[in-house]
Amino acid sequence: MTSASLARTATAVSRRSLPRPPRKVFVAVVVLGACVLTRGFSQAVTPFIRHDDWPYLVPANTPGVTSVAEHDLYEGRWLNTLWWAVIGQHGTPTSASLTYAVAYALVVAGMWRVLHLSGIRPRPAVDALLGVALFASAVWVQLLYWPGALTPSVVVAAVALWTLPWAAHSRWRLGVWLVVGEACAVLTYPPVGVLLVLFAVVLLREARWRAVLAVITGWGAGFALGVATAYTLNWIDYGYFGIKIAYWRDPNPLTSLGALATNLGRWAEAAGTLWASQWWVAVVGVVAVVLGLRDVVVRTRMQRLVVALSVAGGLDAALALVTGVVTENRGQLWSWYVGVLPVALLLMDRGARQPEEALAPRSRTLDRVATAALVVLAVGGVLAWRTDVGEHQATRAQYAAIAEAATRVGPDGQRPFVVIYMEPTLRHSREGGIMAGTMRMAVRADQDGLLPVWCAPDECAQMIARASGPVIDLGRVGSRPHVVGVIVPNPPAWIY
Repeated sequence: MTSASLARTATAVSRRSLPRPPRKVFVAVVVLGACVLTRGFSQAVTPFIRHDDWPYLVPANTPGVTSVAEHDLYEGRWLNTLWWAVIGQHGTPTSASLTYAVAYALVVAGMWRVLHLSGIRPRPAVDALLGVALFASAVWVQLLYWPGALTPSVVVAAVALWTLPWAAHSRWRLGVWLVVGEACAVLTYPPVGVLLVLFAVVLLREARWRAVLAVITGWGAGFALGVATAYTLNWIDYGYFGIKIAYWRDPNPLTSLGALATNLGRWAEAAGTLWASQWWVAVVGVVAVVLGLRDVVVRTRMQRLVVALSVAGGLDAALALVTGVVTENRGQLWSWYVGVLPVALLLMDRGARQPEEALAPRSRTLDRVATAALVVLAVGGVLAWRTDVGEHQATRAQYAAIAEAATRVGPDGQRPFVVIYMEPTLRHSREGGIMAGTMRMAVRADQDGLLPVWCAPDECAQMIARASGPVIDLGRVGSRPHVVGVIVPNPPAWIY
């Protein structure tokens, strides 16, 4: 053997013998890196808060903020109210956002752990791509701006995912896990419940169809229990057995064939909008499913996953047809896993658990396609996060600068009296109302909890006449020695 061949052999051996980093360290580093890469860290430490999240961040009876209890009657999220009573009202927007970020990191780590335990253990570089793809959901990023209301649901998801492997050791434990976990999801934020059925089916591997259908049935029972619990609590507290769907959701109960046609059209339009916004996820998912169904080793597990994904999407469609209310894109959490989970199954271990599997080693082509698909998902997801968080952070910085300028202490050591103006047509629109509320809360944060009021007609006229920027010093107005007006900027593009 020549010295060159000896060197090559030694290099190959050394490469093969390089130890994998400890699993916990590897996962922590990848998740932390994804948090920084996606700008999730920026949102965690300097959060942008959507205006309807403030009820979950302040004590009861805070001026200018609606009651948390209203959300129980209109949404049935009773566990969110419990979280607010015990934790939320005693914290700050930053503490809520940090808690959300930690809980979400645990959700991602929990999903990743379930995949690892279910036999999906690619080489470290590809495994890191898988971790980033799990983190960078182009749908979940749209939920970051409600840390007060949505942290309980992320905590429920994290606890459920981390206890799933333990529950899966017993049919009874798994049944209880499904029912209790899904009921808790319904009482916090129902879309997170899809994680339970999807990852439970993945963890079952090649279980019989009877077991898969039992999991789906248990999940459905949990959904029914959650709804029944919300109905009962609303009946006890408000005398109304059910959930009153808010008018702005434009409900259309299924009472006739005409209503069915209308609701079907609404659902189809919403589904088209959803997949138009992430068509690349659909393409990746379809390619992975086709390849998986053609592969003798992957086929059984892929079939079960496709059924679980169909059930998740089917439940959303059924609710839309019955109520006429369509879920916004940010609530379609299951759609991201249409791409991620089929690709993950292509990377499953090829151990010969059945005779035919020994004859079907994974081809390099399948490996390369799966790796390329993960690159698409990871890069696309990271870009979606960076864009979404970046736009919201830009708005936060803009509004914070306006609030700081408007509330700056004057030479007399006193803060001015702040009034707000917004062009009437915009003010009474959905988007304008949201951003006006956001501006008022930004000013409130800078003046010790005092909420600014809308300008009086004469003040509004002065602000319009003298407008040269968002902050106008009106000087003395009536009995008020120093009044500053704030003109709310036009709503940003991301709100539409």
